[in-house]
Amino acid sequence: MINPKLKTALLKRCRFYSFSMFVLLILAQILAFAWFGLEWLTHFTLHGSILILFASFAFKHRWRYFLWAIACGVIIFALIPFSGSLKDKSLLKVIAYNMYFENPKKDTEIAFLLAQQADILALTEMGGTEWQKQLPTLQANYPFSCGHSIDSPFAMQLFSKQKPLSCEVHFIADIYPYIRAVLPNQRTIFVLHPPPPVNSELANDRLIYFQAAAQTIAADNKAVLVVGDLNNTPYSPIYRRFTKHAQLTDALAHATPTWKPFFLPLDRVLYRHNKAVAKALPWQYSDHRAITIEWE
Repeated sequence: MINPKLKTALLKRCRFYSFSMFVLLILAQILAFAWFGLEWLTHFTLHGSILILFASFAFKHRWRYFLWAIACGVIIFALIPFSGSLKDKSLLKVIAYNMYFENPKKDTEIAFLLAQQADILALTEMGGTEWQKQLPTLQANYPFSCGHSIDSPFAMQLFSKQKPLSCEVHFIADIYPYIRAVLPNQRTIFVLHPPPPVNSELANDRLIYFQAAAQTIAADNKAVLVVGDLNNTPYSPIYRRFTKHAQLTDALAHATPTWKPFFLPLDRVLYRHNKAVAKALPWQYSDHRAITIEWE
């Protein structure tokens, strides 16, 4: 039997911390553009909402129902878009994967990719001499490719079984690459990998990357598919502004965990016009999960 005074103290502490978390999450959404640290906090909105949901039992009825409503609203948002299948044999199959620059099992990862039998592979962090040794194996199965080969996590490659009308690497701020490939049916695929916002300088570079990419994507009047490790989550107002300005719709459920150790949904799939559905594949040896995409 818990001592009544101890129980009261624990309940008060639980209410204080859960309410403080709620206020912090709200402030993070409002002030995310002011400081990158607060924007980082927005990525943990789902984690915090689940904790608040459990902690709400420490409150009296009116506050409890209010916190329930907020937490459940976030959880519902996290499930959107709901998974499904387009069930069309003519669909284009794309695999998007952050291969991880220091992946210890490069041969195994390549075998895993080939087993998926995708039409197109969009790969990030595939840089350095060890990854370059794997290129001939992929090129034997995907004869058409373009990319940025550099000894850096910002290396990226696109491989295709069919010859694209064009496949080009462009740079934002003369540093950070993205790939734009126009397919034979006039649709366009963008492969993005903005820098991680681990400090204020890189956070600002990521803002510049998103702004420039949004302008380019919005100006493309074709059906568009955007894939990559965006180093951002749907809970961030910076991410939502990017998707709004680029006129894109999410294809992967917001809550799908794609990056360890915090299981955040950093790898995103977005589209305009022709619908796409996406799901994450099982974890392999990267710190990210591969995403399989069906595109009309």
